[in-house]
Amino acid sequence: MYRIEQHPILPIPPRKTISLTWKGHPLEAFEGETLSSALFAAGVRVFGHHAKDGAAQGIFCANGQCAQCLVLADGIPVKSCMELVRPGLRVEPAEGLPDLPRVDPAVFGAAEPRPVETLHVPVLIIGGGPAGLSAGIELGKRGIETLLIDDKYRLGGKLVLQTHRFFGSIEAVHAGTRGIDIATR
Repeated sequence: MYRIEQHPILPIPPRKTISLTWKGHPLEAFEGETLSSALFAAGVRVFGHHAKDGAAQGIFCANGQCAQCLVLADGIPVKSCMELVRPGLRVEPAEGLPDLPRVDPAVFGAAEPRPVETLHVPVLIIGGGPAGLSAGIELGKRGIETLLIDDKYRLGGKLVLQTHRFFGSIEAVHAGTRGIDIATR
């Protein structure tokens, strides 16, 4: 097992163990962790191969920005660094370009496009990182209706990945504060 058991800053709470499969073989994971973490902890480093040149693919950005960690989870292509494990999940490597998942109309009904909700707002902020959050706060202070969207389940951008303390003035850049703590303010 290749798993961090202790961290100098972040607590690692006990978690429930769940079972899934990788290439048909049983694999244990912790509830709440990503597929990439579970695979890496089990010693898996190659998650598939590139469609054009056959190059090995695996963890690269660990933040959902690339597709290096693409796998098939229950037949659906997913970025393993963004997909949480589930009991009984069947995970396979993505070898080349994965096929689109087959949909059985008898089970799911005819493939009809769902209506798209249209929202009208004076300001749309794309990105829930420090700049997007700061802009949203300032606009909110002025009473301007704003919609902030992000592709992650948690706001804070790259700050949520930072465990070091920042340097500089306390007022300007939160000196002495860890990025993960700044992101949750």
